[in-house]
Amino acid sequence: MTFKISKEIKLALLGILSILVFIFGYKYLKGTGIFSSSKTIYAEYDNVQGLTPASYVQLKGFTVGTVNAIELSKEHRGKVKLTLFINKDLNVPIDSKATIVSLDLLGTKAVNIELGASTTMMKDNEMIVGNIELGTIESLGASAAPVMDNAKKTLASLETTVQNINNILDINTQNNLKSSIANLNNTMKDFSQFANELNTQRTKISGLLDNLNAFSVNLNKNNNTINNVLKNAETTTSNMSKVNLETTVNELRATLGDLQTTLKKVNNGNGSLALLMNDDKLYKNLKNTLETTNNLMYDINAHPSKYININIIGRKQKNESAPTPAPNSSN
Repeated sequence: MTFKISKEIKLALLGILSILVFIFGYKYLKGTGIFSSSKTIYAEYDNVQGLTPASYVQLKGFTVGTVNAIELSKEHRGKVKLTLFINKDLNVPIDSKATIVSLDLLGTKAVNIELGASTTMMKDNEMIVGNIELGTIESLGASAAPVMDNAKKTLASLETTVQNINNILDINTQNNLKSSIANLNNTMKDFSQFANELNTQRTKISGLLDNLNAFSVNLNKNNNTINNVLKNAETTTSNMSKVNLETTVNELRATLGDLQTTLKKVNNGNGSLALLMNDDKLYKNLKNTLETTNNLMYDINAHPSKYININIIGRKQKNESAPTPAPNSSN
């Protein structure tokens, strides 16, 4: 016996199967299975940053659920409410955070669960704290906005400054400024040349410093000797201060006066010394007398028998010859 299925039943079964496939596909696209067990939690944000339903819910990079729904919050005006499906067996502390993050540079968004430290775990249909982490592009944009504002303000100020400078710097001022810059360049060249010369003299200066250092060392070594010399000088100065300098000067003046009187007498021809100095006859006679005496002494030394002659019998021999002149005599 064969059982025939009518076309109407086939159409009904096909329709039911299509509905099941649609539901299964919808659930799959949303990231939830028909027979999966999950826990529902909620989070609210000021801005979801382009997050879409079926986006991943991750924990330390591991997918633990999906975003089920995104809608405006009815409880808090201006907030966006997310419905998150997470694994039922996942224990989430009540002080945890659900942070919207960027998965790549293209801006793909996901929700990252940051576990807290509380020992109390969240239950089904409870609210978790929402948080937003700016991605690379958003961070660059947020950082660039103040920079651009400051750049605009700086450009405006620079433009105003340039206009003011153009108004202040007329042709004469510009020429003077160019001349000043040229003089400054020459000064810098001279300074550079001076620095080069100073660099070449570095060796000499170093040697001078070495000599100065050696002199300082020697001075330090002879410190005791220098102190003794200074003490002796101090003692000498003290002794000189005790001398009656006025009496000594007066005696020196008297001596100089007597010497001056004597010299006047000599110049005037008074006295034997004046006669000796001024009368050449007396000088010649004195010279002749000295020469005669010199000749006599030489002759006595040369011929003592002429002056001392003792005869054995007792008769003295006479010698009447003149004395022999001395070798150095002028006569």
